[in-house]
Amino acid sequence: RFTVVIGNPPYSGHSANSGEWIANLMRGTCENKKTSNYFMVNGESLNERNPKWLNDDYVKFIRFAHWQIDITGCGFLAFITNHSYLDNPTFRGMRHSLMESFNKAYFLDLHGNSKKKEQAPDGSTDQNVFEIQQGVSINLSIKQQQRKMDCSFYSADLYGDQDKKYRWLLRNDATGTQWKPLNPQATYYLFTPQDISLMD
Repeated sequence: RFTVVIGNPPYSGHSANSGEWIANLMRGTCENKKTSNYFMVNGESLNERNPKWLNDDYVKFIRFAHWQIDITGCGFLAFITNHSYLDNPTFRGMRHSLMESFNKAYFLDLHGNSKKKEQAPDGSTDQNVFEIQQGVSINLSIKQQQRKMDCSFYSADLYGDQDKKYRWLLRNDATGTQWKPLNPQATYYLFTPQDISLMD
């Protein structure tokens, strides 16, 4: 038996999903049992002045999927979401928790963040695949029953205008993508590479 969770969860910094159950799960308790805590890293509190972005709806959906797959012991998570969690320091506990649970993960950053005025590395236009301001990414994460000591995480970047991104996504899949190995390190456990090159 395995669990597969696929989706495009909502993005909302002012989450309407404020129930006690999900709040406890986010902070490492479910049904009086300890579990992954997105508000801690290496056993210590994040001590963020403004951790509200961890309460975004898409983060709660990732946490719920993460929990479901942990219960089964193996599974696959495939979400397209806000891309902020890949490198924002506030999400370091979340990233570390994902590293502890999943054997492999692939993050395709589709960029298009107009708030950051993102551009392609060559200076050309970069647009969002959706009609929103926040950049997005695709997360493919795999949990196997035989957990290895080390996780293997990879990333890739897709820049360009909206039509170019659509064409690339229609022509390609995970097996044909040129993934770069990630080596997330304390204290931030970043899911972004040190050097970014334009994908053709």
